[in-house]
Amino acid sequence: MQPSLLEELTPVPNPYPVVADISMQEVWSLCEKARDLAWDPAKIDFGDLVSADLPAEVRAAGAEWWSLRAWMEHGATPYGAERLRDAIFSHEPFEVKQHIVNFIAEELRHHEASFRVAQALGGYQASPRSDYFQSIIPRFHDEREERQMSFYAGLAVNTLFEQLSGELLQARYENARFESIKEACRLILRDEARHVQFGRIIMRRHFGELADADKQLLGQKVSKKLRGSLLNGVYAVVNLPDDERARAGRARALAAEYGLGATHPDEEMGIIKRALDRIRADVAPWGVEIPEIPELDGAAIQH
Repeated sequence: MQPSLLEELTPVPNPYPVVADISMQEVWSLCEKARDLAWDPAKIDFGDLVSADLPAEVRAAGAEWWSLRAWMEHGATPYGAERLRDAIFSHEPFEVKQHIVNFIAEELRHHEASFRVAQALGGYQASPRSDYFQSIIPRFHDEREERQMSFYAGLAVNTLFEQLSGELLQARYENARFESIKEACRLILRDEARHVQFGRIIMRRHFGELADADKQLLGQKVSKKLRGSLLNGVYAVVNLPDDERARAGRARALAAEYGLGATHPDEEMGIIKRALDRIRADVAPWGVEIPEIPELDGAAIQH
C-alpha cells in the first residue's frame, strides 16, 4: 500500500490496553443473567391475534401503536452503538462494554417483538405516516445532547428513561387481553429491569463523583428530552399538534379499549408523573434536580 493512502485513513483512538479484569461484579452478574434469560420473539405464537375477531379500525390502531413501539426500540440501538464506541476507546471495564452490547441486542429484540405484534394485527408500518412523527423519532437519542454529558452521566440519563418506559410498559402489560401480547410485554419488561438495575449501580458508584455542573446538566437533559420528544407521541401525545394529537390519541384509545397492550391517552400523563416523582426521589440524595416540567407538574395531573 502506498504511504499516501495510509495518510488518508481516518485516525481512530488507541484501544489499548484492552483490559479484561472484572471490576464491577454486580454488573457482570447482570451480564450473566442476560445470557441465561435470552429469548426469541419469533417463538412467540401470535396466532391469537391473527384469528381474533377485531374490527378493521381496531387492527389498524393496534398495528400503528406497535409500529410506534418498534420505531422507539429501534431508535435506541444507535445510542447503544455510540456508547459502546465510547466505552471501548475510553477503556471502560469489560463488564460495562458487555452490558452495552447486551443492551443493543435486547433493544433490537424488543423491536422485533413489537413489529411481530404489528404484523399479526394487520401490518407493520415501516415508516410513520405523519411527517411530524418522522421528525420526532430520530430525536429520541440526539448525540449532540449526549456529547454534552460525561460517559456515566449519559448512561444515567438513558436509565432514567428506561425506568419511565418500564412504568408505562407495566400498565400496557396489564392492559393486554391477548396472551401473545402479554408474553411479549412480560419478556421485554424482564430485560428492561436489568437495564434499570445497571443504571442504579452506575448511580451508586459514579454520582458522588459528578461535578455540580454535571449534576445540573443531567437534570436539564432529562427535562428537555422528556418535553422535546417523549411527550410528542412516544410516551404520550400531549405535545403533538392538535390534529395529530386527536388522531393519534383516538388510535391509542382504541388499542387500549380492545386490550392490545396500549395505554389510554388520558391515563398516560398520570403514569409518567408518578414515575417521574419516584425518579426525582431516587436522584435527590446525589444533588441531582430535575427541573419542573409544566405538562407533568401542573395542577391538572392527578396523582
